Amino acid sequence: RTNLSEFSNIRSRGIRAITLDEDDELVTAKIIKPDTKWLFVITKKGMCIRFPVADVREMGRSARGVTAIRFKFNGDEVKGAETIKDEYQELLTVSEKGIGKRTEAVEYREQSRGGKGVIAMKLTPKTGDVVGVVTVNEDKDLMVLTSVGKMIRVDMISIRKAGRNTSGVVIVKLESGDKVV
Repeated sequence: RTNLSEFSNIRSRGIRAITLDEDDELVTAKIIKPDTKWLFVITKKGMCIRFPVADVREMGRSARGVTAIRFKFNGDEVKGAETIKDEYQELLTVSEKGIGKRTEAVEYREQSRGGKGVIAMKLTPKTGDVVGVVTVNEDKDLMVLTSVGKMIRVDMISIRKAGRNTSGVVIVKLESGDKVV
């Protein structure tokens, strides 16, 4: 967590926003507004964690940061993160085989930063791994892109709500060998 004022004098060559280890990569960056209460982080293997913003201390631009979630499974990695304002805000989780689900934030129990988290999406060979999470805004549509370049626009309201430990519903039908990216 870095104060926005540290990014006020950006050079033409850019500035370092975070120090990453050799095998790490930046997945997302979010602006934390005063009404943001929690951070939500999801992994490729369907685990997630919801913890208070206050659990992440403010640090300088070039700092490494703190651990948000510890991985329960080998080969797991963070696939996305969102900010949550209240417990009834909905999150849309999407898997690589075109399955998605809307779930209210209240279904993901609050934990301390650095835990192993809880199941966000029940993964099966039918669903594949998680590719991302977005905050549901019923006034907007979701754009889904596949590895062969197919794009589909889905009305977020048309995706039904589902519990935390469920697989979800088909958002996009895929051809053989294709996957959501």
